[in-house]
Amino acid sequence: MKDQILSAIRQRLQARGLDAYIAYTPSNVFYATGFQSYFLMQWWRMQGTVLAVIPADESVEVGMMVGDFEAKPAQRVSGIEDVRAYRLWPEIRDAEAVQEPLGSGESEMPRPAQFDEGEQDEIVRGLLGDRGLLGARIGTDLRYMLLDSHRRFSALAPEAEWVDFTGDMYELRRIKYPFEVERLRRATELSEAGMRFAVENLAPGMSATDVRHRYVMGVARAAMEDPRYQDYSDQWILPAVGAGVGIGVDSERGAGLQDGDLIKFDCGTTVGGYRGDGGRTFAYGKVKPTAGRLFGVLQEAHDRACAEIRPGVEVGEIFRIAQDHITKNGYPRFRRGHYGHSLGIDTFHEEPPYVSEGDRTIIESGMVLAIETPAYTTDAGAIMIEDLVHVLPGGIERLHRLPHGLTVIS
Repeated sequence: MKDQILSAIRQRLQARGLDAYIAYTPSNVFYATGFQSYFLMQWWRMQGTVLAVIPADESVEVGMMVGDFEAKPAQRVSGIEDVRAYRLWPEIRDAEAVQEPLGSGESEMPRPAQFDEGEQDEIVRGLLGDRGLLGARIGTDLRYMLLDSHRRFSALAPEAEWVDFTGDMYELRRIKYPFEVERLRRATELSEAGMRFAVENLAPGMSATDVRHRYVMGVARAAMEDPRYQDYSDQWILPAVGAGVGIGVDSERGAGLQDGDLIKFDCGTTVGGYRGDGGRTFAYGKVKPTAGRLFGVLQEAHDRACAEIRPGVEVGEIFRIAQDHITKNGYPRFRRGHYGHSLGIDTFHEEPPYVSEGDRTIIESGMVLAIETPAYTTDAGAIMIEDLVHVLPGGIERLHRLPHGLTVIS
């Protein structure tokens, strides 16, 4: 599968008249190589420290730069032969090697506090130079590149022309291979297990933070009990209880769960590097009329939008269907910027295209879209109705399986 991904990148480079692509963002390094660098994926300040150089010419091998702590797994997972490592701060040699006495006049080279930028720059210069790319037209993720990285790239290859390739990579990534769909399916299954566990045995006074903790516990329990989820790595959740509609833990400490409150889940898990997204809403004890009415219209809008998703339709048309249904059925002032998005491997799960007004992106078979019709109201409560839908030649497959409808939890 990695060969197919690399071939698609190379074909796009050739179509753009580019000589090479440097994968820079954590997502694109992972997508192009299959290797998830812990340093790069977890810490944004490490951007620019793990790279892949992909020549447009298929006869020229791919090269990679990575810290020495991760060099062996990077080569094993990616299958790239030319992996060049710079020194990071940890000592990684065996105890037997480091206890060997120093010879006369011998000294050990000190390790850097983090890494040596000069050493990194020499590696990048070598990767480009050995492939005849120092004066080439090179695509990279300029939209999300640190200014310092751009300065250093420009200095080490002053005759190169740097071209933004960000949009091209999102276009390539929005059509999912079967293995990607499977990872998103498993991420969805885990998230639904977390939601089911979270709403068991709720009690008055529980906060959104309590719901958060129960969701995390439910996801972990499901992951531990089934080897299908051995590649699970993390989860995220934006819960709400009652009138609390803010985002973040500082907004989750309200009056506590009361009869008639809504419990909103907007959440996902990551399996094999693929981050899911979805949500459901539950009512505690009873459904208040204002909440039931709003929920009903939003559910209808969601159903109508999903029913029209098929290859050949513009994503902007799906937005119009959802928006029109809401405004024509009792909520003429209701507005949202989008009713869904693509997703996959970015740490922020929303990826383009967005199901937004005027977006002319044509829906294609193989896409996976998150379709959502939420509302954040302090009177009715927060509502989330969101499914992942896999676009098939003749319609969609819903990856979420939890029932729709405002389920009452007692």
